[in-house]
Amino acid sequence: MNKRDSRLRLSVIFNLILKALNMMVNFVLIPVLIGYLGKEKYGIWVTIYAFINWLNIFDIGLGQGLKLKLTEAFSKNKINEIKKLIGSTYYFVTVITGFLFLVFLISYLLFNWSDLLNINEVHSLETNYSIAILVVFFLLVFITKLIGVIYASLQLPFVENIIKTLGQVFFLGLLLLLNYSDLKSSLIWVSVFSIVPLFLIYFSFNVYFFKFKSPSLIPRIKNISKDTLRNIVKPGTSFFIIQIGCIVLYSTDNLIILNLISGDAVADYNVYYKYYSIPFLFYTIYIGSHWNSFIDAIAKNDFLWIKKKIKLFNKLFLLLMLSYVVLFFINQKVIELWIGKEEIPVDNSLSIYMIIYYLISSFATNYIYVINAYGKLRVQLLSYVVIAIINIPLSIFLVRHFEIGSSGVILSSLICLSILSILMPIQYYKIMNYNAKGIWNK
Repeated sequence: MNKRDSRLRLSVIFNLILKALNMMVNFVLIPVLIGYLGKEKYGIWVTIYAFINWLNIFDIGLGQGLKLKLTEAFSKNKINEIKKLIGSTYYFVTVITGFLFLVFLISYLLFNWSDLLNINEVHSLETNYSIAILVVFFLLVFITKLIGVIYASLQLPFVENIIKTLGQVFFLGLLLLLNYSDLKSSLIWVSVFSIVPLFLIYFSFNVYFFKFKSPSLIPRIKNISKDTLRNIVKPGTSFFIIQIGCIVLYSTDNLIILNLISGDAVADYNVYYKYYSIPFLFYTIYIGSHWNSFIDAIAKNDFLWIKKKIKLFNKLFLLLMLSYVVLFFINQKVIELWIGKEEIPVDNSLSIYMIIYYLISSFATNYIYVINAYGKLRVQLLSYVVIAIINIPLSIFLVRHFEIGSSGVILSSLICLSILSILMPIQYYKIMNYNAKGIWNK
């Protein structure tokens, strides 16, 4: 086994173990949250949490850009460059965070956020407080989570997963304490417990790294460099636009369902979405772990290794299809055991659309990581621009005019993803056969 394969195996093992643990915690969280909040409030919770996650787009690709440049600097032991990269990024992200906080503060004073999200007036006050708590601490996490990028650049990418998993474990533990307390069901407590522990963990890792492990690398004003910042932002621009498209595709479903149907429908949809995500998550973790190895293979012109991996991915895809057939036939029993017999209604149409959606996404993923390793992102970028434009209006059209409920939302998503599932394999084969020209080669 060569060095590339041995590193890849280690990365896959750590990522799969951590993801399995994270997934188990997340699956336990859903019935606990529904039991504590009730279905309607749970629907509101997942909607506002997904809404807050949109703030991730404002890193404008800095995370990806920093990882790329910092990994190179660490590998060549360029200490001065490392200091500039870390100092410049922490500074710029802090500036962005301050700006976002001012924008949110003004909007919070001017608008009623629960009205904008079409949330029942009964839950209006606690929804507004919950949004304020989530935004403030999410912005603090926005700065402190850069430590995960630094560890990834040191070839320790699983540290980020450790932090996220610890955050979820604390969230679950505190929720279980809530269930045994006399405190009334409240979105506010759920918001505090979901984000504050995560911030404290990120902050602790920052303190450990900069005070004990590498105090010479602590971000300092004198290390801020406009040229360095420009070099970080430049490669991240394409990823930033793609990220916007991903957020529109993956994070608007709950908001659309809440506005067009109900909070209960959001809860039902979210349970099915989580249930059918199980094989997909493990599949994409395995595929995604190959990204750095693909970069290494391209640098060494080892194209035969890449082709063998793609053939393996396509064989695994057949197993993925089989796993979804099994999940479909046992979905009712598993969901009843997981959530409760009377909580979630049986919806075979939603199940079928979910399965097709995840299979289309998985098939596109087989090729996306190779294309990303080549850095030829133009086709993917334009595809996500189209997806961002059409996904929301198409979802609304399908829900309103075909009267298929929340199934219309996932149907819209799978139609949009079909664009990538067609274009990504075409681009991959063009690149590998040296026929990529024009937009296919950019």
